[in-house]
Amino acid sequence: MKIMYDNISSDYLYPLSKKDMGHIKGYFPTNTIEKIKVIRFGCNLNTTQEGRTVQRGNFYDIRINFCLRGLKSKLLSDQNDYIRLIKKIGGIPDLKTKTIKWNFLTAQYYACFILFHEVAHVLYCETHLNGRLCTKSTKKEEDWCNDYSMKILDRLKLEFQ
Repeated sequence: MKIMYDNISSDYLYPLSKKDMGHIKGYFPTNTIEKIKVIRFGCNLNTTQEGRTVQRGNFYDIRINFCLRGLKSKLLSDQNDYIRLIKKIGGIPDLKTKTIKWNFLTAQYYACFILFHEVAHVLYCETHLNGRLCTKSTKKEEDWCNDYSMKILDRLKLEFQ
């Protein structure tokens, strides 16, 4: 599995480093990690998706669009479920400025949540969809991926502190 980072200006930073990823990869299910070819980190300045999984034959590429500028990120939605998730992980949403304020640790948590949510899509596809990723996931799949990611995040939180 290859880990890549888009080039970003010095005003921005990624909450998860390559060193962090080396540790985090230990939480990936073995059968899933073999299926992921690339995890690419980018910024969420011009996107409405913080995470995306694409199937390429029998393998998957994951894209994480989450970076910080001055410990803030872009607020992508004002929907209650999204706002609750942000608050649960430790972000402080500001609906007026459409930003989320983080401390560095909570930003790391959120980046891990996004990452493991996307890993969960791979796992779900392989175990529930006969290895065929759907172009539009169902609410059932999204809920399953959120639950899976939150369980991993709860374990990781103990180690980041």
